[in-house]
Amino acid sequence: MEINNYGITLRRLTRDKIEMVRNWRNDPKIQRFMEFRDYITPEMQQKWFDRINNDNNYYFIIVFRGKEIGLTNIKDIDYEKGTGEGGIFIYDDEYLNSDISFRCAMCTGDFIFYTLKLKLSLAHICRDNKRAIQYNKLLGLKLAENQENNYNQLYTLTKEDFEKSAAKIKRLLQ
Repeated sequence: MEINNYGITLRRLTRDKIEMVRNWRNDPKIQRFMEFRDYITPEMQQKWFDRINNDNNYYFIIVFRGKEIGLTNIKDIDYEKGTGEGGIFIYDDEYLNSDISFRCAMCTGDFIFYTLKLKLSLAHICRDNKRAIQYNKLLGLKLAENQENNYNQLYTLTKEDFEKSAAKIKRLLQ
């Protein structure tokens, strides 16, 4: 599966790419922002991939100009409730302060709300990850009720809030 839009490609994660992703996740520059911060072994990565390689989890390698630069996902999809949890990280430092994460958010948001037809996208963000909080608020996510004192805070995004933010972001990407 591959999604091409907004100048980027999202390519569904395959078994032959999980070692690359494992190396990215074990890098301290990524690991420190994750809820799970333990070292990931090859065996752990294999078990994880076997567990998530299904229609309730979509993990995509972010590709820009032919280069694999990060990972985005919508996971733990509950089709009855219409919910799923999103996430993203850009591994390649060259693209950290670029518009790539917004291009990716537009692609992923379109997939979540128009292809999968979910009603609500969720995200857990560690409260000390100020950059991720700012980014997600620009995308229209809102802190869920009673999350102020939690370390790993829940944010939510409705289709309507996505569409409002997407209209602004799309203008900036052109």
